[in-house]
Amino acid sequence: MNYTESMKYLNSFGRFGSKLGLGRTEELLKLFGNPQNDFKSVHIAGTNGKGSVTAMVSSILQEAGFRTGMYTSPHLDDFRERMEVDGVPISRDELNSLVERIKPLIPKVERKASHPTFFEVTTAVAFKYFSERKVDYAVVEVGLGGRLDATNVITPEVSVITNIGLEHTDVLGKTIGSIAREKGGIIKSGVPVVTAESKGEALRVFERICKEKGAKLIILSKDASIRELRCDLNGCLFDLKTQVRSYRKLRVPLLGEHQIENAALSVLVAEQLGIDERHIRSGLQKVEWPGRLEIIQRKPLLVMDSAHNPPAMRILRNSLKLFSYDKLILVIGVMKDKAIGDILEEIAPAADCIIINKPNLERAAQPEIIMKEAKKYGKPIKIIEDVKKSVRYAKSIAGKNDLILITGSIYMLSEARAKRRKERLAQ
Repeated sequence: MNYTESMKYLNSFGRFGSKLGLGRTEELLKLFGNPQNDFKSVHIAGTNGKGSVTAMVSSILQEAGFRTGMYTSPHLDDFRERMEVDGVPISRDELNSLVERIKPLIPKVERKASHPTFFEVTTAVAFKYFSERKVDYAVVEVGLGGRLDATNVITPEVSVITNIGLEHTDVLGKTIGSIAREKGGIIKSGVPVVTAESKGEALRVFERICKEKGAKLIILSKDASIRELRCDLNGCLFDLKTQVRSYRKLRVPLLGEHQIENAALSVLVAEQLGIDERHIRSGLQKVEWPGRLEIIQRKPLLVMDSAHNPPAMRILRNSLKLFSYDKLILVIGVMKDKAIGDILEEIAPAADCIIINKPNLERAAQPEIIMKEAKKYGKPIKIIEDVKKSVRYAKSIAGKNDLILITGSIYMLSEARAKRRKERLAQ
């Protein structure tokens, strides 16, 4: 089986959609030798920021000398990014081998439970890969929700919940409380929990679950204090005081004030794992997480950000103050299951013109639906469905002091970045 065949086989599971529940994953992993029991882990859930925290914690663990697996989704440039060891994506040969070995297990799972989904199969492959590469830790990002997510078969050293917002309400529930209960489902008996959620119903849910399970709850706003020193195009510099120690001038190269909170949360996680200050500091300094306020080119500025829900788009709009520009050209493509009106409400007022595209994905929203919402803000609008052509058009109309902002979906960013794949990933 070559790489093209492996990806065709994995993608074939997309027809089974998203089905929450642990039974299929547990059965598949059992047949695969229960690889999830062969390494320690950190489990990370939340509405926004969980990918950044996953990358930061992984970087810190690597700096501390641990062989570290990182499991994230969706990918940005290449599927293999979803499962990395020490910052290097799984090789094509290793992926091919794992797919060949998991293939005969699928009918057995189907007979005993039901047909596994794309994410469930991918999760099993990742955990087997981490086991065979003998990682010390795997830092695992939740796919959807938490309680019934395929990743929730692990018993981590630390559970992390970044924050709670209204997302996937058709699956997770229509209130903050119901969504918090789903994400709080990753909390395990006796396992410490670190969260950036600071108040309201979500925090009350976490407090209740932690009390029931005898899990220590570390709350960023209560158990640490942050002093921002500087945020610019070189990243962020901040002081942090926790219950363990005081840190002066911690630096994270990712852009945006929100990354300070993500970095502080990662420090609290690292402290629970017993990581010393030197490795925490160097891990934060070396973290990489593409597609998040990423500057692709200058003159004109071209920035990509994977904001895909209203809270993330609000953060993105607030982060625009980092940049100096004349006009903002917004290039946007959104999935149809997102709160399109609320997303546009956050970012459209900041734009001088809006270019709407449609990623090559069944889940993508029709441009006319996006345009209907965008028209409310009285900005010039143009539809160019092809993602690459929409970016080329934005470049053609941009002055050298303008800002082209490409956002709305990580899937759209992936298409827009297609020719950058060879630069980032070894073949």
